[in-house]
Amino acid sequence: MTTTIATPIETAPRFADTVASEWSKMRALRLYPILIAAIVLLSVAVGVFMTIVGGGSVAESQAESQYSVIFYSSTLTTWAFAGLAANFVGIEFSGLGQATFTATTCRHRVLLAKFILIGAGGLLTGVVSSIATAATTQGMLALQGYQPLDLTDPGLIRAVLALVSTSMVVQGLVAASLAVLTRSAGWGLVAAMLISLLPVSFADLLGEWYAEHIPRWLPGASTESLAGVASPEGYGYLPPPLASIAIVAWVSALGVTAVLRLRRADVG
Repeated sequence: MTTTIATPIETAPRFADTVASEWSKMRALRLYPILIAAIVLLSVAVGVFMTIVGGGSVAESQAESQYSVIFYSSTLTTWAFAGLAANFVGIEFSGLGQATFTATTCRHRVLLAKFILIGAGGLLTGVVSSIATAATTQGMLALQGYQPLDLTDPGLIRAVLALVSTSMVVQGLVAASLAVLTRSAGWGLVAAMLISLLPVSFADLLGEWYAEHIPRWLPGASTESLAGVASPEGYGYLPPPLASIAIVAWVSALGVTAVLRLRRADVG
């Protein structure tokens, strides 16, 4: 009599397993948590430094442009996070990182998992850094005898919660998508910066119509409009519904292109 031993049927990993795997990878690479913490500390340090050194001039600047002190470091910290996001994807195209895509049949699942973690990380990092910077800068101004912002003001709350966090999510996803298209973290970040900066720098050269209609549709300008920071009279302003559409369009177009590129191309 022959005894047959049943072998378990292997099942494909769920998408949640892929996300968990990428999360474990990110935690294992200690540089990522350290740099994210450094981004938060940098945001606070720059704000505190400006309030200590600037004193009255900073208070006057804040009176004219309410959110200037809080967001002194927002551009620097946003691009720092975008660099991390590009590296988180671009590392898969070099060295031992290639094993992930080689061992994964549905490569786009890995990329989508990374996009989810980049979005969540940008949202959390941006909110924490903005809240910490707002609290410390306004506290320092108050200690020096200057009038701080009203931290219960709905407009301020909207800006603090939305501007840096949305910027990090959007620019992080843009840089990550471009890292796939260029197969390089560095070039992905450079391409993302060029998309945001070059069209704005050409505004004075290409005339009134260009300045009025083109820069406002860029990811950075749309994010500022969505956060309520852009002036309605300025060239960079879009009504929030249109700003939302512009942001979704940028992220979706580049994300879908990256997925298609990854599915059709070899890793090496």
